[in-house]
Amino acid sequence: MSRPFRRQGFDIEMQHIQTLSQKLVQKREFAHFKDYACNVYADKLALLDIIIMEEQDGEIREMLERVREQRKRLGEALWIMHADVLTNLGLKVGNTGRRTISGTDPNEKL
Repeated sequence: MSRPFRRQGFDIEMQHIQTLSQKLVQKREFAHFKDYACNVYADKLALLDIIIMEEQDGEIREMLERVREQRKRLGEALWIMHADVLTNLGLKVGNTGRRTISGTDPNEKL
């Protein structure tokens, strides 16, 4: 009986997709794409990037860069707020190491 879902093949495909996106962001001209990911204000960041690139006045440019950073942080927070429970849990824990939850280890003495 064949399995309808090949886990190993899927993992290889996902690694390939991640590698392509990571390679794209590593290129200097696409480095700002990293800021657009998981951000509800990605379109506004892109618009600010275009305006900042064209702005000649250093003082105005500095102010626009501060506004951009604020929008970036707020957009990421809003995206996280609407993300699923597992995404939020992963962000909260933040570590991929193995942890034992108290009471689940059969060798733990109470």
